[in-house]
Amino acid sequence: MQAYVFEPEMVVPTRTALLVHGWTGEAASMSAFVEPLLAEGFRVVAFDLPGHGASTGRELNIPLGVASLAAVARVFGPLHAIVTHSFGGAIALAALAGSVRGQPPVSTERLVLIAAPSSITEITRQFGATIGLGRRGQAALERRIHVVAGNPVEIFEGALQLEAIGLPTLVIHDRQDRELGFHHAQALAEAGKFVTLEATEGLGHRRILKARPVAESAARFVAGEG
Repeated sequence: MQAYVFEPEMVVPTRTALLVHGWTGEAASMSAFVEPLLAEGFRVVAFDLPGHGASTGRELNIPLGVASLAAVARVFGPLHAIVTHSFGGAIALAALAGSVRGQPPVSTERLVLIAAPSSITEITRQFGATIGLGRRGQAALERRIHVVAGNPVEIFEGALQLEAIGLPTLVIHDRQDRELGFHHAQALAEAGKFVTLEATEGLGHRRILKARPVAESAARFVAGEG
């Protein structure tokens, strides 16, 4: 695992924020969040998920992602906050909820989910439809997920995991996100009153990571100002 550590100047950090990128991304994808978090006095840790960036491996799934996140948390924890994008949000939710068998839950005090999926089941079935899987093929795919993850795909429903975790969470999602529609954010927001939903306009699924107001909003929330 390749990790990157950023220390604030003139401050002895007592809290750590972990950045988790999404599918086909890398630690550098989350670079816009580093400076605002440093300004709030946090040590910032980012890492490349398996098969991404400078980390080794040729594949990525939720169990591998959870194992890598847990490993980074053991080295750099305790974690005050986890800030995620896209599939990184699904990984963080599974890690925090203890949804992968054999992996003890990761702990943090605050969570930021940017353009995160609420339903791995929905995504799996959309994928199956896209590649032309019939009923039997889809069932076989979901059985394979059960074998790899140690739990059926339904266990990884984001809103249910978030409800079980119950920690202060900021959900940021663009209304024009074409990769993961805004309904994912709405479903996550329904997990409980501990969830704050912020909608953006016209940033899509990836440009949202480069928007300064998004990074600043995330940093304020992580610092307990939102």
